[in-house]
Amino acid sequence: MKKITAFLFVSLMLILSACGGNSPAPADNEDVSAPESSQQQPAEVSETAAEVPENSAETVLDETAYIGEYLDFDYGEPNLEIAKSEEGKYVVQIGIPMLTSLDDGVGELTDEGLKFTATDAAGNPISGVITLEGETASVTFTDSTWELLESGSVFNYTKSSDTPNIWSD
Repeated sequence: MKKITAFLFVSLMLILSACGGNSPAPADNEDVSAPESSQQQPAEVSETAAEVPENSAETVLDETAYIGEYLDFDYGEPNLEIAKSEEGKYVVQIGIPMLTSLDDGVGELTDEGLKFTATDAAGNPISGVITLEGETASVTFTDSTWELLESGSVFNYTKSSDTPNIWSD
């Protein structure tokens, strides 16, 4: 099986290298140190590259991207609510079914995600970061002294609405 894979790979490489065979030979005075592909870029490729953000974090740094109501993966219940207060801080409420709820979270948007601090069930500060990937929010606890919720614990939620339900209780 390894020989067949190696043979296919070498064959593919030979075929692809033959595709450039129609190029004229360089004149004696032409610089041939740089490959042709790095000297010219098709207009179609560079236009497409300009439309795609260089860093996917740019999309996540959108101030409104995190705001909304999220359902937990296990029960499909709304257990993550993120809103923005009049003072510009993020208000974060996290529910972890059959474990705890954090109702006093305050967050700030950073390059790493939405960093938050709240008070755990034992009355101690607990903090973490919320990151987005599409419609999925991952809550990672980064600093916890509570034995039932260790640092490094991760919980996932799916966005169900752009409108949080924080103040309607």
